[in-house]
Amino acid sequence: MEIKSVTILQETDQAGLFISGSAAGRNVLYTCEELERQEKNKCCRFSVYDNHEDAESKDIEEGRGFPLQNYLDAACVTDTEEIRLKSVDGFESIVTELKSKRYYFPKLREGMSEGREPREAFISFYKNGIPVKYYPHPTIMFGQQGLDDKNKDYFSKGIRMLVAGSQEQGFWVRGTGLRCNRYFSLGSFFELNRAEAGTIYWMELKYADGTHQKAPAIRLTRSFWEEQAECAPEYMDQLRAVDHAGETIGNVTDAIWLFLLDETYKRIGYYDGTTVSEDFAGIVAGELEPIVSRCEKRVPQTTVKDSDFYIRIRRQGQELATWYYSFTELQSAYGDVASEEEYCYYNHNMNNGRGGQRKVTAHGWLLLNLLEFLPQIPDREEIENGSVLFQIFTNDNYKEKIVLSADELSAYRFILAYEQDQRTQTGAEPGDTSLWEDAERRFVPIRGTTPFRVYCGKESANPSVYKNVAGMQVELLF
Repeated sequence: MEIKSVTILQETDQAGLFISGSAAGRNVLYTCEELERQEKNKCCRFSVYDNHEDAESKDIEEGRGFPLQNYLDAACVTDTEEIRLKSVDGFESIVTELKSKRYYFPKLREGMSEGREPREAFISFYKNGIPVKYYPHPTIMFGQQGLDDKNKDYFSKGIRMLVAGSQEQGFWVRGTGLRCNRYFSLGSFFELNRAEAGTIYWMELKYADGTHQKAPAIRLTRSFWEEQAECAPEYMDQLRAVDHAGETIGNVTDAIWLFLLDETYKRIGYYDGTTVSEDFAGIVAGELEPIVSRCEKRVPQTTVKDSDFYIRIRRQGQELATWYYSFTELQSAYGDVASEEEYCYYNHNMNNGRGGQRKVTAHGWLLLNLLEFLPQIPDREEIENGSVLFQIFTNDNYKEKIVLSADELSAYRFILAYEQDQRTQTGAEPGDTSLWEDAERRFVPIRGTTPFRVYCGKESANPSVYKNVAGMQVELLF
């Protein structure tokens, strides 16, 4: 049914939790006010184990809320082995093997499995009787698969996004006016505009048959295209919205509103104050031209026994090739494509647990550059269109189950770093090499069980930093 008119309502809300994903029959949005009103009557204890970089902890925590299954049922999630979570502070985690058996071990501290009890995933609004951090955004809690299962990795505080299954495509921003093409998921809809993260605008849609619908929306202003889409200044007056057939809907000259259509919240509509469309694919900045990939092929000669880093390439589960790199070979054979990149992210552990901003300037090699030298890697267009996935592997197996779309390699500038300058805004922290205001950068080698870390340009330390990096795996889906 055609939309005849749009009214931007005066009221706004804060997004409490947005549930989406390929396994969700319908996407569900809860405001913070709705989270406050939900009954939170069930108490449940969890054994919590963590062990990273020789810092081991064993604890028992009691949550109060209800099973995660309540939310999954509301979103008509019928079958999923994986959920993706994002918190209000930018922390991200991916939980795989969701249906595996997990337990509460009351004697975890003693290292004994005696008295174990089954535990399903739990949504908690209170921890040991005290409102959780970021309340009313809940904490999600998981049991352990065994006594040595580091389940604290999965405890996400203040979740505002839950994706069941794989991410759903929201819209894209492409064109000659961008540093790289960007693809934004539907799950991150209320996170898109960092200046107004979590803000819900409401629109009243009036249809041709006289019916009305109240739809949640976000506002994207000029700063979004400049800072997040990274549109060059000279192209800011060449932004146009297009539908899935590539036809122009309207020119973007001021703020636009994107809204969620129909009762399933699976589609995005477009409104710029004049034009409204239910068929919105993305924004073109400048012209749409094929992306030119690196023509030169340059493969490493390092053997497996001498390697410090590897890239494994697979297609539909079958290994095509594994390439090995030594630090020495990277410096000599790939020194001409070495890069210096700066990253700034939030770390909730710093400043005595109060959190703060950390800035890292890294020397190393952009992973996308290394990939494009390899003969098995497809053209850039295919890398960025959702046909390629990747994982980062570390010596401690931390985050190894996190699988990302390869368009993130360019969007977030993933770098294999061998040295860094590190500083913290709230004061010196362990590992800092400079003070925040220092003009000079003091680079030191990466210290760990490998010579490398991977950094990327995300908002929080959890998705931005991979320590003790050993390799990466690339999966070609077609």
